[in-house]
Amino acid sequence: MPGWAFDNIIKFVYTQLKSDFDFYYDYTIYNPRIDSQINSDISLIEYNHHHGNNYRKAIPFQRIPIIRAFIYYSIRYLNKFGFLSFDEEGRTRKVRKDNRYDLVVFLDFYMDKDADFDHVQYNKKIKGIYTDGFPPKGIQLLATISITEFCSQYLNDADAIVTGAPSIAAFYKKNANIPFFFANMAYDESVFKPMNRSEETDFVIGWTGNPNREFKGFHSVILPVVEKLQKEGYPVVLKTQFEGSIESLAFFWQGVDLAIIASEADAGPSMFMEASLCGVPSVSTRIGMPAYLMRDGENGLFCERNVKDISSKIAFLIDHPEVLKSMKASIRKDYIEKLGVEVQVKNWKNMFNELIKK
Repeated sequence: MPGWAFDNIIKFVYTQLKSDFDFYYDYTIYNPRIDSQINSDISLIEYNHHHGNNYRKAIPFQRIPIIRAFIYYSIRYLNKFGFLSFDEEGRTRKVRKDNRYDLVVFLDFYMDKDADFDHVQYNKKIKGIYTDGFPPKGIQLLATISITEFCSQYLNDADAIVTGAPSIAAFYKKNANIPFFFANMAYDESVFKPMNRSEETDFVIGWTGNPNREFKGFHSVILPVVEKLQKEGYPVVLKTQFEGSIESLAFFWQGVDLAIIASEADAGPSMFMEASLCGVPSVSTRIGMPAYLMRDGENGLFCERNVKDISSKIAFLIDHPEVLKSMKASIRKDYIEKLGVEVQVKNWKNMFNELIKK
């Protein structure tokens, strides 16, 4: 969906590799599969409607599934005669007659089942998994599905799997006999950078993202942690940003002392990338990129996903500012070295080239 994590990944890959590969990208939200068993598209449409997303406004009546499907299939039929179709921004244009690709990438493993891309022809297919933990969060999967059933149903028809963190690849590759790659996005290191701050009495804790995705733990963990610390007399202030431009996120993290990550299923999360580049260490659960990059006690602190443990880790850093200062000095350098722009560009390029050559 425009503006969400996958959109940022697509734009990163396109911007960095457009001179090496010929890209075309599309959104599943514009290609609803009327018989989908997953129903992720409906929730995205509801979200867009309530949050005034400009992309959604470009296509009338899209909140009504039957009308949405009718519009899509009608335009798809007219396309056969060279008429108009939607582009990535929800505007109309003529689509190319050549709809065959060397590689097609579905950034989430269910997208080819949730949306209608039957008209797209390709030589190789890559699927993505960008949530840690099993079963993956964010769609309506049966909680009882086994790893074997999951791989058979969602992964084994792909030629390769791209994951948002090395830990995700390590988990699934034991159960699926296909190549796994790690590749994600990276933020502009000239925009996301530390800034000198004036001395402040408050200890600023930062959190960004969608607070209503329960696996991120904002309401159930983050807010109670801050409340507990404040009751104990610590001068903590919670600073949040739930939406905004990339530039505004950089400015946000430049005014923060510490990030808290209580997620149980993230490949990133994005806030870890943002904070790390701005020289802000994290107290984090062992998921996604923190599990890959952080060295406990050196450039961050790992925690259990409960109020008591997280609050005690934050209290320790407040009581020992020299430890926090040392972590701040390390985290940006470590992040760029293992997860920065050059690393991620190389990861995407290597994956594409390896699949094309086979």
